[in-house]
Amino acid sequence: MAKLTLLDMTQNILSALDSDPVASIDETVESIQVAELVKEAYFELMSQRDWPFLFVLGQVQGLSDTSNPTKMKIPDTWNKIKWIKYNKKEVQYMPPEVFNDLITERTEVAGVTNSAGYTINADPLYWTSYDDTYIVFDGYNSAVDNTLQTSKSIVYGTQQATWQHIDTFVPNIPEKFFPTLLAEAKSQAFVNLKQTSNAREERKAQRGRMAMRSEAWRNENGEIKYNSKVNYGRK
Repeated sequence: MAKLTLLDMTQNILSALDSDPVASIDETVESIQVAELVKEAYFELMSQRDWPFLFVLGQVQGLSDTSNPTKMKIPDTWNKIKWIKYNKKEVQYMPPEVFNDLITERTEVAGVTNSAGYTINADPLYWTSYDDTYIVFDGYNSAVDNTLQTSKSIVYGTQQATWQHIDTFVPNIPEKFFPTLLAEAKSQAFVNLKQTSNAREERKAQRGRMAMRSEAWRNENGEIKYNSKVNYGRK
């Protein structure tokens, strides 16, 4: 199956329901309801795991806060961080408790470590997050910058799924998984709009969900590395 627009899927489902055809998702009350069910099905599927097609390279947001020079913000549109680099060097994640121990056990050294335990003469080596919104690094190079800089950060992780409720919108999933999305929405449409189940579509949706879990990656090396049970950062 080729990729489908929201209108394509709405028309397909309306046809299966033996409903009147439409030229736009907003044309009838039923088409509006069906388009909403497609949206719900999409976000339900997206919530089930870290889908590789939502992985992107990006940056964390610098705060320009000289009172917290090692603090940066996770972009609001990100779901999870896999790794961070700063100034082209990898920065290792530490659980909050371990990170806090590292900082508090450091001794202040003029020009090297400040009174709070943060390095002030080199790029960060470690990071953590206490609140899943802000990232705290263990140091910065005060001779170069007053605070950590967005432009020097590189982050790899998953962004939130997005949606445009218009006829031409194409959901961001691989082509091979459109039958699953369509089956999920169609199955729910029969329940919601016809007060009956559609066993065929339910089975198709179930098979599709199983396939998505095992075949989400086009790169077979990615599945093990980025869908393990160990995930740090925003969830």
